[in-house]
Amino acid sequence: MGRQLNKIIEGLAGVTSGTSTINVNLDAIEALLTTLQADVADGLVVTNGTGVLTGGTLTTGTLASATLTAGTLTNGTVNATPTRGTTTTGTLTAGTTNGTLFTSNASRNYLLVQCTSGTAFIDTNGTASTANGIQLTSGQGITFEGSFVPTGAIAGITSTGTAQLIGRQG
Repeated sequence: MGRQLNKIIEGLAGVTSGTSTINVNLDAIEALLTTLQADVADGLVVTNGTGVLTGGTLTTGTLASATLTAGTLTNGTVNATPTRGTTTTGTLTAGTTNGTLFTSNASRNYLLVQCTSGTAFIDTNGTASTANGIQLTSGQGITFEGSFVPTGAIAGITSTGTAQLIGRQG
């Protein structure tokens, strides 16, 4: 509608005398603006685009046929660049006093702890206890990866005897 109005005004530019009347349906323009506002509020569709989303969860990535609604990505795929690194291996023979399998590591992206013998209790903040630890029996393990990986010291303890803990972090 705006282009049509511009053409009418351009056509009147050459008129030097007389009276001209322009009828404009403001209700139609108002309805169009209301529809555009609703479309923006409902979410924007990004198709095969690459960019940075600010004010949402995604910081950098590729969006393919995705719909963003109120900060949540639906009907789409986010292809993120994986984190690569080296793996560190640790071994701890846990006893009835607290022992450290891994020290604190702020850049830890992956953690696996497995109990290979006995029963142990592990903690991800440095001080293991039999009352509040994660209990692992022989052959059991726990893995942290993805959106939550603890960065504190990984410690182990037993209620009686000893247990063997093997760990991998990266």
